[in-house]
Amino acid sequence: MKVLGIETSALSASAALTENGKVLSEAYINIGLTHSQTLMGLIDDCLKSAGTAISDIDAIAVASGPGSFTGIRIGIATAKGLAEPNNIPCVSVSTLNAIAYPLSTSNCIACAVMDARCNQVYTADFLCKDDIERLCKDSAISLDELQKRLASYSDYPVILIGDGAEVSYKYLSEKYPELNVRIANSGIRYQRASSVALIGEELVKSGKSIDAGELVPVYLRLSQAERELKRKTALQG
Repeated sequence: MKVLGIETSALSASAALTENGKVLSEAYINIGLTHSQTLMGLIDDCLKSAGTAISDIDAIAVASGPGSFTGIRIGIATAKGLAEPNNIPCVSVSTLNAIAYPLSTSNCIACAVMDARCNQVYTADFLCKDDIERLCKDSAISLDELQKRLASYSDYPVILIGDGAEVSYKYLSEKYPELNVRIANSGIRYQRASSVALIGEELVKSGKSIDAGELVPVYLRLSQAERELKRKTALQG
């Protein structure tokens, strides 16, 4: 089974091709250009490197959020654009699940964190032993709320992973020095399309693929523009 993975949830963008649990190729970029400028080139490079055509793909897995509102929309729109004319099934993958995936067998609690700004993070926890097991749903919470959740874990070390790991670690270690948390190595800390594709393979095998038209973004909270509109409407009311 060949799965194309697409990851555009943050500043970087990547595409990866996997087959039966093996990463065949991956293209990654993080130079400040918008995903609309880079993503199709990354996908094309990824497929060419593996000598694969889009018609050879069995499924497309895309990080559906949480994350950048614009980035997630671009990733999902691209997945739909590739899947629909070729009748390729799709898989929606949680960005946070993909972030935690490199720690799958690390015997720890992986706390996936993305910087949501305004002193908040997008986050979810996963028990990583022989496999990866979700412990809570994806959520947008404050760092103080995150501390309360992480303080409840005592059987396994807690490792912060994701683009929000550094800011979360700095805040938590300064304000709650008694909290025993570590930060993942920078080499595995950030989201990659290879993790999205590998998770996608597992979801397809368990019968969780969907039609391209069913792909929807998962934002967890309103965009800044929507929050401003809601605030102005409330003031006018």
